Amino acid sequence: MTTRTFFAIVARTELWDQAKPAHEQAGFAGHAAFMHGLEAEGVIVFAGLLQDSSDVVFLFHAASANEVRGRLSKDPWQQDGHARLVRIEEIHIRIGAPSPHHPA
Repeated sequence: MTTRTFFAIVARTELWDQAKPAHEQAGFAGHAAFMHGLEAEGVIVFAGLLQDSSDVVFLFHAASANEVRGRLSKDPWQQDGHARLVRIEEIHIRIGAPSPHHPA
């Protein structure tokens, strides 16, 4: 199966308490464990917070956009409504492209 690279943006919703940092939000432990699991599998290449919007940008290695959507749909914060997938599309990185990680 061919691994492709996808860019995704996830937005915080109205359930996000703006007065609290991420680690104090309801469901943080489950969300963090889930995301660390995707990272350990080599599915998440990187994630980072966009400073002006507080959206989160992700880079994924997956076979399809549907695979990424399916995996993100299992994130506790996606399930409880703290976050929602806004955009996903395949990206062809020209400079500094990460190598696909193949877990042992």
